[in-house]
Amino acid sequence: MKIKEVTNYLEERFPLCLQEDFDNCGVQCGDVEQEITGALVCFEMSEKVIEEALAMNANLVISHHPLMLKRGICKIEPINRVGSVICKALGHNMVLYSMHTNIDSAEGGGNDVFAEKLDLRNVRVLVPSEAEGMAEHNGLGRIGTLSEPMPVMDFLRYVKTKMNLQVLRYHGDTSKIISTVAVCGGGGASFIEDALCAGADAYVSGDIKYHDFFKAENRMLIADIGHYEGEFFIKEIIYKALKEKFSNFAAAISKMDILEVLYL
Repeated sequence: MKIKEVTNYLEERFPLCLQEDFDNCGVQCGDVEQEITGALVCFEMSEKVIEEALAMNANLVISHHPLMLKRGICKIEPINRVGSVICKALGHNMVLYSMHTNIDSAEGGGNDVFAEKLDLRNVRVLVPSEAEGMAEHNGLGRIGTLSEPMPVMDFLRYVKTKMNLQVLRYHGDTSKIISTVAVCGGGGASFIEDALCAGADAYVSGDIKYHDFFKAENRMLIADIGHYEGEFFIKEIIYKALKEKFSNFAAAISKMDILEVLYL
């Protein structure tokens, strides 16, 4: 089996046309015409991930975050993380492949699973995709309702439990009752106004800057759970898609790609 048969299947499930304009989903480097020996799924590519793939004889590494964006790196040299990873991968005939905003937006992708983790009901897309014929069930963010309305502090504790969080940041009127909830995995500060216009009582995302918290003008609770914390499960989505379709090569989830952040 060739690597391109695997990547073609992934693109059927999570079409590349769903990626945002700035993004660079799909093949990062390598020859997809070669026979596949194994696949390693990671969140972030690194030299340690490449070494992990070599140890399991995998020549396909699939990440969530791409190494390069469209307006990113212009030349490849082993003088920084991106260049070192690409040079090491190509030196061992590996293919590096990324599934970023296409799997964020796609039906059954990251944001759908995010909504499922909070047990939201009557879920719909928050910001529909502009790709032709894709708007109904695809796009960034999701919005739905809780099974039972709850006070703000109960809701925040609920989010911490459901998402297995140590901490979260929030701003809003703590006297309100939360019923309608919008979510966006990763960095979703740019969709605060969309969540507000959609009637959300709370918006849960990551990478919210200080001044972003003021955008809702206290009309909606904003909870920042962190970038990774709203996307960590995407590795499992990719791995599950591989295991459901293919049984003739080994696939695994990386244990080496998590950026460790410590709390004092």
